[in-house]
Amino acid sequence: MGTLYEPDEPYVAFSAPVVSGNVLSAENDYSVNVQIVRSDLSATTTASVELEMNEDIEGVFELESSSVTFDEGKEVAYAHIVPVVNPSLIDITKTYEFSLTLVGDNVSELYHETTYRASFSLTFKPFGTGVFSSEFLENDWTVEVEKAEEAEVYKILNCYAEGYDITFSVDNQNNIRYSTQETGYEDPDYGMVSLAMPDPEGSYYYSEPYREGNSYFLLGRMIVDAGSFGHWYEVLTMN
Repeated sequence: MGTLYEPDEPYVAFSAPVVSGNVLSAENDYSVNVQIVRSDLSATTTASVELEMNEDIEGVFELESSSVTFDEGKEVAYAHIVPVVNPSLIDITKTYEFSLTLVGDNVSELYHETTYRASFSLTFKPFGTGVFSSEFLENDWTVEVEKAEEAEVYKILNCYAEGYDITFSVDNQNNIRYSTQETGYEDPDYGMVSLAMPDPEGSYYYSEPYREGNSYFLLGRMIVDAGSFGHWYEVLTMN
């Protein structure tokens, strides 16, 4: 049996190294509660927390406070990750990853880092059938489409290949957004091809994905690990 880790001094720690399955919803103000525990309950204690930014959460979420206070006698306290934009601007097709670190002299040596993952809980229902026209593959075919009951989020089932859906959202200005998604199509030289949003800066392509009538223009980049095949019009037209 291994040696049990028992620090000499009182400590604070995250309760788990990875916590998945957190749900973002109106009921919790689209926030995430990160559990922190401590070893000594005899007095008030504070813990300092840092949130590492990534391209998905920067400018969208932040820590409500970098300092968390444990009330006297309480073993558990929470750091709160909250949105800094209107919830309608959050891309609900994404799974967000939050990497946090406890810092300071009272931090557990073993349990000072954690990763929380959070996404929206959506209920998809059949929306109809349509024709998917791929400029990239120079072909078109019939697809089944589902729509979320809670929002303007659509899922093209088995879009490019069996088992690979393409999910996107439409805002009230008819702009389309989606996260980078594997298509299931394997290029013989470069491997798995993914559909990504257009270049974020310095390109007119970025504002192009849009809905017009019953057509959804998913202009985007076809990318592989080695680079990009460029921008292509991938269009869904509902019947």
